[in-house]
Amino acid sequence: MRKVLAIAALGVTGFCGVAACATAGQASSQPRPLSAATDSTSVAQDIARIATGNGGLGALDNGDGQATLAYCDPSTVSNRIGTGIPVSASCGINYSDGSVWRETVTVTFDSHGSPVTDWASLGTELLPPASG
Repeated sequence: MRKVLAIAALGVTGFCGVAACATAGQASSQPRPLSAATDSTSVAQDIARIATGNGGLGALDNGDGQATLAYCDPSTVSNRIGTGIPVSASCGINYSDGSVWRETVTVTFDSHGSPVTDWASLGTELLPPASG
């Protein structure tokens, strides 16, 4: 069991580097306007903030816990932010139950650059909850 957890933790570290994960979901709670998120890195950071409830919507909920930390890969951003256009990215998400998932998070923005909906794919569990 310990080997499995160690391997899963290494996989999470590879996907979501320690420094990146530590800062990705801790930024300002105010969403940026559309014009500010012009590159894939900014969009990925915005999606990570939104996933953890720091961008205008509640934190994503996997049924057993809410997203507490997220890192979204800029190379997987699907679109530039635009009114009514869903924008997605592949993200590593830590949940309050201790589990870590790789999920595709999709966010739709309004004409003011504020997120109006977000959701995540079923994803892949990389690390099970702390209680088993």
